[in-house]
Amino acid sequence: MLQFEDLREGNQVLHNASGSIATILNVENNKILLETFPTNSYVSANDISGIPLTVSMLEKLSFTNDGQSDTWVGENLSIKAKQDGFFYGLRNFKSKAKMQYLHQLQNYVADFYALFREREHSLDISML
Repeated sequence: MLQFEDLREGNQVLHNASGSIATILNVENNKILLETFPTNSYVSANDISGIPLTVSMLEKLSFTNDGQSDTWVGENLSIKAKQDGFFYGLRNFKSKAKMQYLHQLQNYVADFYALFREREHSLDISML
């Protein structure tokens, strides 16, 4: 189950009932507004799942890897693929972001730019 506090407008998630990928339009009062067809719908966090973050997804998102290390570079930042199945990126100078799902990578990119680059930036998911 996804953590409600980790969900943000613009995140891509899996709508469990339809099995389709949906964009979060709004998160408010423990309800999530999803862009769904034919009409947008409100759901709870139990009605959606994270989209697993994979190496092939990173490649589609234009992250690159030299094939000799576990480091992936894209969006002017780097993340490391670890044996535990998670991806890790620098959150601040004392902790690392732990990512398993696409929405976590989306949030990481936005947070990284807000903290270190002092400007808004979002992950370009148009390649997916």
